[in-house]
Amino acid sequence: METGNLNVAICLATYNGEEFLENQIESIVSQSFSNWKLFIRDDGSEDRTPEIIKQFVQKYPSKIFDLSKIRGGGSSKANFFTILHWVTEYQDSDYYMFCDQDDVWLPDKIALSISAIGVSSLPKLVHTDLKVVDGSLNTIANSFISYSNLDPRKRDFAHILVQNNVTGCTMLWNRSLNKLVDLQTTDSILMHDWWIALIAASFGTITFISTPTILYRQHEENVVGAQNVRSAAYVISKLRRFDSIRKGIQRTFDQAQFFHEEYNPCLRCNMKNVLDEFLRLPKKRKIGKIYSCIRNGFLKQSVIQIIGQFIFV
Repeated sequence: METGNLNVAICLATYNGEEFLENQIESIVSQSFSNWKLFIRDDGSEDRTPEIIKQFVQKYPSKIFDLSKIRGGGSSKANFFTILHWVTEYQDSDYYMFCDQDDVWLPDKIALSISAIGVSSLPKLVHTDLKVVDGSLNTIANSFISYSNLDPRKRDFAHILVQNNVTGCTMLWNRSLNKLVDLQTTDSILMHDWWIALIAASFGTITFISTPTILYRQHEENVVGAQNVRSAAYVISKLRRFDSIRKGIQRTFDQAQFFHEEYNPCLRCNMKNVLDEFLRLPKKRKIGKIYSCIRNGFLKQSVIQIIGQFIFV
Protein backbone atom coordinates (compact mmCIF):
# COMPACT_ATOMS: atom_id res chain seq x y z
CA MET A 1 0.00 0.00 0.00
CA GLU A 2 1.29 3.46 -0.90
CA THR A 3 1.50 5.50 2.32
CA GLY A 4 3.51 8.51 1.18
CA ASN A 5 0.63 10.98 1.33
CA LEU A 6 -0.97 9.63 4.50
CA ASN A 7 -0.40 11.42 7.79
CA VAL A 8 -0.82 10.51 11.43
CA ALA A 9 -1.68 12.69 14.43
CA ILE A 10 -0.25 11.33 17.69
CA CYS A 11 -1.80 12.52 20.96
CA LEU A 12 0.56 12.33 23.95
CA ALA A 13 -0.80 13.20 27.41
CA THR A 14 1.78 13.86 30.13
CA TYR A 15 1.88 14.36 33.88
CA ASN A 16 5.09 14.17 35.95
CA GLY A 17 6.64 11.94 33.30
CA GLU A 18 10.26 13.11 33.37
CA GLU A 19 11.73 9.66 34.07
CA PHE A 20 10.72 8.00 30.79
CA LEU A 21 9.39 10.76 28.53
CA GLU A 22 12.59 11.34 26.55
CA ASN A 23 12.83 7.63 25.66
CA GLN A 24 9.24 7.62 24.50
CA ILE A 25 9.55 10.66 22.26
CA GLU A 26 12.83 9.43 20.80
CA SER A 27 11.14 6.15 19.89
CA ILE A 28 8.51 8.12 17.97
CA VAL A 29 11.15 10.16 16.19
CA SER A 30 12.81 6.88 15.16
CA GLN A 31 9.70 5.39 13.52
CA SER A 32 10.14 3.88 10.05
CA PHE A 33 6.98 5.76 9.00
CA SER A 34 7.91 9.43 9.17
CA ASN A 35 4.80 11.38 8.13
CA TRP A 36 3.51 12.00 11.65
CA LYS A 37 2.96 14.95 13.95
CA LEU A 38 3.12 14.69 17.73
CA PHE A 39 0.80 16.81 19.86
CA ILE A 40 1.69 16.91 23.56
CA ARG A 41 -0.34 18.37 26.39
CA ASP A 42 1.06 18.46 29.90
CA ASP A 43 -1.49 18.47 32.73
CA GLY A 44 0.35 20.58 35.31
CA SER A 45 3.50 18.57 35.96
CA GLU A 46 5.71 19.57 38.87
CA ASP A 47 8.86 17.90 37.56
CA ARG A 48 11.00 18.43 34.44
CA THR A 49 8.29 17.27 32.02
CA PRO A 50 7.47 20.77 30.65
CA GLU A 51 11.18 21.43 30.10
CA ILE A 52 11.63 18.15 28.23
CA ILE A 53 8.64 18.95 26.02
CA LYS A 54 10.05 22.40 25.26
CA GLN A 55 13.40 20.91 24.24
CA PHE A 56 11.80 18.50 21.78
CA VAL A 57 9.53 21.20 20.33
CA GLN A 58 12.59 23.36 19.71
CA LYS A 59 14.48 20.45 18.16
CA TYR A 60 11.59 19.32 15.90
CA PRO A 61 9.46 22.45 15.35
CA SER A 62 7.62 21.07 12.33
CA LYS A 63 6.87 17.70 13.95
CA ILE A 64 6.24 18.20 17.67
CA PHE A 65 3.77 20.69 19.16
CA ASP A 66 3.04 21.74 22.75
CA LEU A 67 -0.68 22.12 23.56
CA SER A 68 -0.19 22.59 27.31
CA LYS A 69 -1.76 26.06 27.31
CA ILE A 70 -5.09 24.70 26.09
CA ARG A 71 -7.64 24.47 28.90
CA GLY A 72 -8.87 21.03 29.90
CA GLY A 73 -7.46 17.91 31.44
CA GLY A 74 -7.67 16.98 35.10
CA SER A 75 -7.29 13.25 34.44
CA SER A 76 -5.55 11.03 31.92
CA LYS A 77 -8.83 10.50 30.06
CA ALA A 78 -9.68 14.21 30.01
CA ASN A 79 -6.16 15.15 28.92
CA PHE A 80 -6.26 12.76 25.96
CA PHE A 81 -9.68 13.99 24.89
CA THR A 82 -8.55 17.63 25.19
CA ILE A 83 -5.69 16.92 22.79
CA LEU A 84 -7.86 14.91 20.40
CA HIS A 85 -10.51 17.64 20.35
CA TRP A 86 -7.93 20.26 19.36
CA VAL A 87 -6.32 18.01 16.75
CA THR A 88 -9.71 17.15 15.24
CA GLU A 89 -10.63 20.83 15.10
CA TYR A 90 -7.42 22.26 13.66
CA GLN A 91 -5.54 19.45 11.88
CA ASP A 92 -6.32 17.52 8.71
CA SER A 93 -5.21 14.01 9.66
CA ASP A 94 -5.78 10.64 8.02
CA TYR A 95 -5.13 8.61 11.17
CA TYR A 96 -5.01 9.16 14.92
CA MET A 97 -3.08 7.53 17.76
CA PHE A 98 -2.82 7.80 21.54
CA CYS A 99 0.57 7.69 23.21
CA ASP A 100 1.48 7.12 26.87
CA GLN A 101 4.43 8.97 28.38
CA ASP A 102 6.40 6.01 29.71
CA ASP A 103 6.52 3.36 26.96
CA VAL A 104 8.83 2.71 24.02
CA TRP A 105 7.41 2.38 20.51
CA LEU A 106 9.09 -0.27 18.38
CA PRO A 107 10.36 1.10 15.03
CA ASP A 108 7.59 -0.27 12.78
CA LYS A 109 4.63 0.44 15.06
CA ILE A 110 3.00 3.11 12.88
CA ALA A 111 3.85 1.44 9.57
CA LEU A 112 2.46 -1.92 10.69
CA SER A 113 -0.78 -0.36 11.93
CA ILE A 114 -1.36 1.66 8.76
CA SER A 115 -0.69 -1.41 6.62
CA ALA A 116 -3.32 -3.33 8.59
CA ILE A 117 -6.00 -0.64 8.55
CA GLY A 118 -5.60 0.34 4.90
CA VAL A 119 -7.40 3.23 3.21
CA SER A 120 -11.16 3.12 3.67
CA SER A 121 -14.18 5.37 4.02
CA LEU A 122 -15.55 2.96 6.63
CA PRO A 123 -14.82 3.57 10.34
CA LYS A 124 -11.86 1.36 11.25
CA LEU A 125 -9.64 0.77 14.26
CA VAL A 126 -6.59 -1.44 14.67
CA HIS A 127 -4.75 -2.32 17.86
CA THR A 128 -1.80 -4.53 18.67
CA ASP A 129 -0.25 -6.67 21.35
CA LEU A 130 2.42 -5.25 23.67
CA LYS A 131 5.53 -6.60 25.34
CA VAL A 132 5.35 -6.01 29.10
CA VAL A 133 8.61 -4.76 30.62
CA ASP A 134 9.78 -3.27 33.90
CA GLY A 135 11.15 0.23 34.41
CA SER A 136 14.53 -0.83 33.01
CA LEU A 137 12.95 -2.51 29.95
CA ASN A 138 13.58 -6.05 31.24
CA THR A 139 10.93 -8.44 29.94
CA ILE A 140 8.07 -9.38 32.26
CA ALA A 141 5.85 -10.96 29.59
CA ASN A 142 6.20 -11.26 25.83
CA SER A 143 2.47 -10.75 25.34
CA PHE A 144 0.30 -8.26 27.25
CA ILE A 145 -2.80 -9.96 25.83
CA SER A 146 -1.80 -13.35 27.24
CA TYR A 147 -0.50 -11.89 30.51
CA SER A 148 -3.79 -10.05 31.08
CA ASN A 149 -5.85 -13.04 29.88
CA LEU A 150 -7.63 -10.99 27.22
CA ASP A 151 -9.23 -12.36 24.06
CA PRO A 152 -9.02 -9.92 21.13
CA ARG A 153 -11.47 -12.07 19.18
CA LYS A 154 -14.18 -10.80 21.54
CA ARG A 155 -14.46 -7.48 19.76
CA ASP A 156 -18.21 -7.35 19.12
CA PHE A 157 -20.34 -4.59 20.63
CA ALA A 158 -21.79 -6.80 23.40
CA HIS A 159 -18.39 -7.81 24.74
CA ILE A 160 -16.92 -4.30 24.51
CA LEU A 161 -19.88 -2.91 26.48
CA VAL A 162 -18.79 -5.08 29.41
CA GLN A 163 -15.00 -4.95 29.17
CA ASN A 164 -12.54 -3.17 26.93
CA ASN A 165 -9.76 -5.28 25.42
CA VAL A 166 -8.33 -2.52 23.21
CA THR A 167 -5.24 -0.90 24.72
CA GLY A 168 -5.20 2.82 23.97
CA CYS A 169 -1.48 3.22 23.37
CA THR A 170 -1.60 0.58 20.61
CA MET A 171 -4.60 1.99 18.76
CA LEU A 172 -4.68 3.59 15.33
CA TRP A 173 -8.01 4.70 13.88
CA ASN A 174 -9.01 6.43 10.69
CA ARG A 175 -10.67 9.75 9.95
CA SER A 176 -14.07 8.14 9.33
CA LEU A 177 -14.11 6.74 12.85
CA ASN A 178 -12.75 9.92 14.39
CA LYS A 179 -15.63 11.92 12.90
CA LEU A 180 -18.00 9.89 15.07
CA VAL A 181 -16.20 10.70 18.33
CA ASP A 182 -18.24 13.27 20.28
CA LEU A 183 -15.90 15.22 22.55
CA GLN A 184 -18.28 17.76 24.05
CA THR A 185 -18.60 16.01 27.41
CA THR A 186 -16.65 13.07 28.79
CA ASP A 187 -17.80 12.75 32.43
CA SER A 188 -19.64 9.44 31.97
CA ILE A 189 -16.87 7.90 29.85
CA LEU A 190 -14.71 5.40 31.74
CA MET A 191 -11.58 5.67 29.58
CA HIS A 192 -10.68 7.30 26.27
CA ASP A 193 -9.69 4.05 24.56
CA TRP A 194 -12.80 2.20 25.73
CA TRP A 195 -15.06 4.91 24.32
CA ILE A 196 -13.46 4.84 20.88
CA ALA A 197 -13.52 1.03 20.90
CA LEU A 198 -17.28 1.15 21.60
CA ILE A 199 -17.81 3.45 18.63
CA ALA A 200 -15.69 1.23 16.39
CA ALA A 201 -17.52 -1.92 17.52
CA SER A 202 -20.93 -0.41 16.81
CA PHE A 203 -20.28 1.54 13.60
CA GLY A 204 -17.17 -0.01 12.05
CA THR A 205 -14.52 -2.69 12.52
CA ILE A 206 -11.82 -3.56 15.03
CA THR A 207 -8.73 -5.46 13.86
CA PHE A 208 -6.12 -6.99 16.18
CA ILE A 209 -2.44 -7.34 15.24
CA SER A 210 -0.73 -10.07 17.29
CA THR A 211 2.73 -8.55 16.80
CA PRO A 212 3.79 -6.44 19.81
CA THR A 213 4.53 -2.86 18.76
CA ILE A 214 5.28 -1.36 22.17
CA LEU A 215 7.52 -2.01 25.16
CA TYR A 216 4.87 -1.41 27.81
CA ARG A 217 6.46 -0.30 31.06
CA GLN A 218 4.96 -1.78 34.21
CA HIS A 219 5.92 0.39 37.18
CA GLU A 220 4.47 1.95 40.32
CA GLU A 221 3.26 5.13 38.63
CA ASN A 222 1.18 3.44 35.90
CA VAL A 223 -2.37 4.83 35.74
CA VAL A 224 -3.78 1.40 34.82
CA GLY A 225 -0.98 -1.08 34.19
CA ALA A 226 -0.89 -4.73 33.18
CA GLN A 227 -2.44 -7.26 35.56
CA ASN A 228 -1.91 -11.00 35.66
CA VAL A 229 -5.55 -11.98 36.16
CA ARG A 230 -4.65 -15.68 36.47
CA SER A 231 -2.69 -15.09 39.67
CA ALA A 232 -4.06 -15.87 43.12
CA ALA A 233 -3.02 -12.40 44.25
CA TYR A 234 -5.26 -10.83 41.61
CA VAL A 235 -8.27 -12.95 42.60
CA ILE A 236 -7.80 -12.26 46.32
CA SER A 237 -7.39 -8.52 45.74
CA LYS A 238 -10.64 -8.45 43.76
CA LEU A 239 -12.59 -10.43 46.36
CA ARG A 240 -11.52 -7.95 49.02
CA ARG A 241 -12.97 -5.03 47.09
CA PHE A 242 -16.70 -5.77 46.90
CA ASP A 243 -17.78 -2.15 46.87
CA SER A 244 -15.32 -1.06 44.18
CA ILE A 245 -16.30 -4.00 41.97
CA ARG A 246 -19.99 -3.13 42.23
CA LYS A 247 -19.23 0.52 41.57
CA GLY A 248 -17.18 -0.49 38.53
CA ILE A 249 -20.08 -2.53 37.16
CA GLN A 250 -22.44 0.38 37.73
CA ARG A 251 -20.08 2.70 35.87
CA THR A 252 -20.21 0.41 32.83
CA PHE A 253 -23.99 0.86 32.83
CA ASP A 254 -23.57 4.64 33.23
CA GLN A 255 -21.21 4.66 30.25
CA ALA A 256 -23.63 2.54 28.20
CA GLN A 257 -26.47 4.91 29.07
CA PHE A 258 -24.40 7.85 27.90
CA PHE A 259 -23.56 5.96 24.70
CA HIS A 260 -27.30 5.42 24.21
CA GLU A 261 -27.97 9.14 24.62
CA GLU A 262 -25.22 10.07 22.17
CA TYR A 263 -25.58 7.46 19.44
CA ASN A 264 -28.87 5.54 19.67
CA PRO A 265 -30.56 7.45 16.79
CA CYS A 266 -27.67 6.47 14.49
CA LEU A 267 -27.31 2.82 15.51
CA ARG A 268 -28.38 -0.06 13.30
CA CYS A 269 -31.40 -1.95 14.60
CA ASN A 270 -29.40 -4.96 15.84
CA MET A 271 -27.01 -2.68 17.75
CA LYS A 272 -29.93 -0.81 19.32
CA ASN A 273 -31.36 -4.12 20.50
CA VAL A 274 -28.04 -5.12 22.06
CA LEU A 275 -27.67 -1.79 23.84
CA ASP A 276 -31.28 -1.75 25.07
CA GLU A 277 -30.97 -5.28 26.45
CA PHE A 278 -27.74 -4.38 28.24
CA LEU A 279 -29.37 -1.35 29.85
CA ARG A 280 -32.25 -3.54 31.06
CA LEU A 281 -29.88 -5.80 33.02
CA PRO A 282 -29.94 -3.84 36.32
CA LYS A 283 -33.73 -4.25 36.53
CA LYS A 284 -33.60 -8.04 36.24
CA ARG A 285 -33.29 -10.58 39.03
CA LYS A 286 -29.98 -12.42 39.47
CA ILE A 287 -30.93 -15.46 37.38
CA GLY A 288 -32.34 -13.19 34.67
CA LYS A 289 -29.13 -11.16 34.59
CA ILE A 290 -26.97 -14.25 34.22
CA TYR A 291 -29.21 -15.70 31.50
CA SER A 292 -29.17 -12.43 29.54
CA CYS A 293 -25.40 -12.10 29.85
CA ILE A 294 -24.87 -15.61 28.48
CA ARG A 295 -27.52 -15.30 25.77
CA ASN A 296 -26.37 -11.90 24.50
CA GLY A 297 -22.62 -12.19 25.03
CA PHE A 298 -22.39 -9.62 27.82
CA LEU A 299 -19.36 -11.43 29.19
CA LYS A 300 -15.92 -10.48 30.42
CA GLN A 301 -12.75 -11.82 28.83
CA SER A 302 -11.75 -14.80 30.99
CA VAL A 303 -13.46 -17.57 32.99
CA ILE A 304 -12.24 -16.11 36.30
CA GLN A 305 -13.59 -12.69 35.40
CA ILE A 306 -16.91 -14.12 34.18
CA ILE A 307 -17.39 -15.95 37.49
CA GLY A 308 -16.73 -12.70 39.33
CA GLN A 309 -19.11 -10.90 37.00
CA PHE A 310 -21.92 -13.34 37.81
CA ILE A 311 -21.29 -12.96 41.54
CA PHE A 312 -21.49 -9.18 41.52
CA VAL A 313 -23.79 -8.32 38.61
